[in-house]
Amino acid sequence: MRLPRSTPVPRSSPQVHRPRMRVGALCLVAAAAILAGCGNSDGPSTPDVPTVTPATASPAPVGPATSAAGLVVPTPADGRGLALSGDLIAVLDRAGTTVVRYRADDPGADPQPATTPELTQLIGSGGGAFLGVGPGVAVRITGDGTVTTTEVDVDDPTALAQTATGEVLIGTADGRVLVLDGELSPLREIDGFVRVDDITVSPDGADLSAEQVVVLDRAQSSVTPVDVADGDLGPALRAGNGATNSAVDHFGRVLVANTRDGEIIGFFGSPLVMRFRYPVPGGPYAVDYDDERNLMWVSTTANNEVVAYDLSGGEPVEKRRVQAVAQPDSIVVDDTSGTLYVLSRRGGLQIVDNGG
Repeated sequence: MRLPRSTPVPRSSPQVHRPRMRVGALCLVAAAAILAGCGNSDGPSTPDVPTVTPATASPAPVGPATSAAGLVVPTPADGRGLALSGDLIAVLDRAGTTVVRYRADDPGADPQPATTPELTQLIGSGGGAFLGVGPGVAVRITGDGTVTTTEVDVDDPTALAQTATGEVLIGTADGRVLVLDGELSPLREIDGFVRVDDITVSPDGADLSAEQVVVLDRAQSSVTPVDVADGDLGPALRAGNGATNSAVDHFGRVLVANTRDGEIIGFFGSPLVMRFRYPVPGGPYAVDYDDERNLMWVSTTANNEVVAYDLSGGEPVEKRRVQAVAQPDSIVVDDTSGTLYVLSRRGGLQIVDNGG
């Protein structure tokens, strides 16, 4: 498959200078501990590197709401997560103890709630099933609503992803990635970050030699490839001054919302390199990709919009702009139908079909 065209990468592309670290690596001398940023024996290592205040979503305007496009159905206020799996869309409520599921073919029908322990992260895992994680617990929810709970050794999970082989990756606020097998049994732990705020996994068939896992660290505003098999960290690349969220497309391009600087940054390759920086006003925050139509969708929370960009030529070209629900902090697109789902942090699930 031909790789997408892109802009040249400057030789001086900024990198976050952090040593590569292996799982379980020990600091042998005090000087090495300072340079590598290894922690003491009481906890995981944390790199001693320059950091920024982690960026958050730009606040939406206060006042009368503009009519949102498409259909809007009620959801729990302050929804904390949005996920799509098969023909179900799921929203995590404010307390994190109820996963409310809606049917994609009839979103206005009565939703199907599933009661869970407290969760902070939720993703789809195929076939109408969902996977969630919270303090000390991981949860599977099957298509019929059956909830299975497993204890996991994590206090503050901040990211969740799954590899093509079924391994579950949990990011933490203290800079670790926990790798679990398909049965949620621990395999290994990878450290060396300040925070782990998002994890992308390149899909099967991407234009890469192997599946690529990339960690986004808001405290360093960086992206870092990770070898989950042995814990090696690749070179970390700076993603502006306030990266928040990321997505990956079927080419393996990692698309990062740099909220603080008002831009989308594209990375690609192995080793990973920056391919483009494109200005997106209005506080870009949530990002997802429609692989069938080669469209990157980005929410801009400061003006309550969601914008689609064509990336078929390697650089973004705006194709569509949609008026969104208030504070559109979460979006997901259905590759099959092109339907866009937008979750308001203030309550409401917006459904916009491919035709408008």
